[in-house]
Amino acid sequence: MSKLRNITLALAMGCSTISAFAADDEETVIDSRWRMHGMIGSTVADGSDFDSGNQGKIGIGKPISAYVMIDTHLNYGEFKNTKNDTYSRSAGGLDFLYFPRGAFMLDAAPIQPFLGIGLTYHEVEYEAPGITATQSDYGSDAILGFSYELDKVAIRGEARYQLDSIKRQAPLFPDNDTFYTYAFLIGISVPFGDKPMPYNYDSDGDGVPDRLDKCPNTPRGTPVDATGCPLDSDNDGIPNFRDQCPNTPPGAKVNVNGCSIDDDRDGVPNDIDQCPNTPYGVPVNSQGCALDSDGDGVPDKIDQCPGTLPGLKVNSRGCVISQTVELTGVHFEFNKSRLMLDSQTILNKVAESLSNEPDVSIIIMGHTDSVGSDTYNYTLSQQRAQSVVNYLSGKGITPSRQQAKGYGESKPVADNNTDEGRERNRRVELQVISPNE
Repeated sequence: MSKLRNITLALAMGCSTISAFAADDEETVIDSRWRMHGMIGSTVADGSDFDSGNQGKIGIGKPISAYVMIDTHLNYGEFKNTKNDTYSRSAGGLDFLYFPRGAFMLDAAPIQPFLGIGLTYHEVEYEAPGITATQSDYGSDAILGFSYELDKVAIRGEARYQLDSIKRQAPLFPDNDTFYTYAFLIGISVPFGDKPMPYNYDSDGDGVPDRLDKCPNTPRGTPVDATGCPLDSDNDGIPNFRDQCPNTPPGAKVNVNGCSIDDDRDGVPNDIDQCPNTPYGVPVNSQGCALDSDGDGVPDKIDQCPGTLPGLKVNSRGCVISQTVELTGVHFEFNKSRLMLDSQTILNKVAESLSNEPDVSIIIMGHTDSVGSDTYNYTLSQQRAQSVVNYLSGKGITPSRQQAKGYGESKPVADNNTDEGRERNRRVELQVISPNE
């Protein structure tokens, strides 16, 4: 048990020493992975009365620079002399290996020679008929070897000249105080983990090294920001290179293509849709609201009386109901019943509206201010109302659906003592008589 304890202690001390040395400069990246190796081979004693035998070794090590590796190991060898007496050697030690070609540079060549020195704690045991004796002490090794790097492992070979201190003691070593042996070993070395990349390695070629790149798999050629993530000019979460709507308003919800979501599927995105719950299939305007060509509040899709005159009240079907409205914009020549040209615009709209609702009849009501006699004003208002009827008839509205009625100055809506009031009283009104109640 003491042999195992002492050699294990030597191995543990070796690992501690490796960890103390293994501090890399941040920007100097080397392949500093821990490596475990196992080796077997032959051992030969440096004496005429010893024969060759076998030796095995396991160890673990770590590079501390591009050129130096520290190894800690356990090994065991056994051979016999010419008298058939058996010698066994158990050792644990720490090796300092030097690779002159920089084996641990990231771009190092596959084959690397090395040389080194080792410090060991050993036990040599002698067995002969009737005799068993053990010597324990410290020693040193001289090492020459090579490493050949493959894809996942490395082939490792080495020759070791092992010098173990002993005490002169018959029948073990009556003439020497050093036990000299050679070992010729070959095996494999296995690194732990993935091989590190250069300090400024940029795997996706976006100009931002992987150590700073928050988006390490950006497609090549994609413009990125300082963190290596694709540019997103409108901050909608969809990078520019696949954003089909690159100018989405701030805060807008978008789909995978970077375009504003259109919940009611009317073709107008939510962020500008003023009528976000339009029934599917209803034609809409640029604000996402159902089309209402005549502006009567009833969408075209269900409007049974399209083209209603602006300002007229309608029922749920978009058809006018009975009411009286002023025909603003209808003007006459001074003190005459002849319509002025600017009146045609509003009267054309009246004609269009009446054409769309053939069941509606109308009364055109003329009004004047108080200037002049009652008789004159009545006659003028009647004539003006008739002028409107005549114009609408000329637009295809049958006379049977129309009636002209003058009221003169009898129904003022403002004070006739002011210019403004008198102007308001000179007016034409449209009374609608509709069956669509």
